[in-house]
Amino acid sequence: MLLYHGSYIEIKTPDISYSRYNLDFGKGFYVTGIKEQAEKWAKRRAAMEKLLNNSNSSKPIVSVYELDFDSADLKVQRFNGYNEEWLDFVVSNRGAEEPMSNNDYDVIFGNIANDDVAAVVDDYMKLLIKGRLDPEGKQFFLKQLKYSKPNDQYCIVSEKAFNALVYIQSYIL
Repeated sequence: MLLYHGSYIEIKTPDISYSRYNLDFGKGFYVTGIKEQAEKWAKRRAAMEKLLNNSNSSKPIVSVYELDFDSADLKVQRFNGYNEEWLDFVVSNRGAEEPMSNNDYDVIFGNIANDDVAAVVDDYMKLLIKGRLDPEGKQFFLKQLKYSKPNDQYCIVSEKAFNALVYIQSYIL
């Protein structure tokens, strides 16, 4: 399967040490199976790099990889759609002081909390933190997410998965 990573630099050898903890699936190297989504990520990251570091040389770059999940015998956590399990996992990683562990898996797969979805998740988290959310409220937010455009992300978290990830090429947008 081809996977794409959007950035402002070419990444031939991913390194998890550059990742943050407060992302959807925790610390890891994030890729997507959707080329257009990676291109959007690359444009956003290059624009942010220009603003943050006053760098005019930043260009959006997409790095392409191949990963054969079956032959690599990877342990994959799959979240199928926006459901309670997905929401609990994302919320615990995005806002908790102690994020859920993703160490039990090699790769975590599921929908991404993009801008539209992130707004719903953020609203849910605000009410959760204030203790103003009952089980019906959680279902309300999950129903809001079903109207979101489908997308995906893979979070590569183990050394085994990194070793199975094969760099193919990079291209500038």
